[in-house]
Amino acid sequence: MSKNTTLTIRLNQDVKDHAAKVVSGMGLDLSTAVNMFLVEVGKTNKLPFTPTGPEFPDIWNDDPKDIADFNKSIGLADDGRNYGKENTD
Repeated sequence: MSKNTTLTIRLNQDVKDHAAKVVSGMGLDLSTAVNMFLVEVGKTNKLPFTPTGPEFPDIWNDDPKDIADFNKSIGLADDGRNYGKENTD
């Protein structure tokens, strides 16, 4: 895969330093780890982990099939594959 673009992000220095230490222990650098993360998101159309903590609503833990079934019950055509992509306009 050719690398032909740059991603610039802002994050807390402590978060960056800790993550760099963790991925370094796995033989990776941050750029490779972020690239792996984004490739996985692209392959699966979801985050490769479940966000946790008080800032994330319980819906993050809902089964996409349950959401699709609910949406169908209220008349929405949804097979569950668009779960998490509601705000991509």
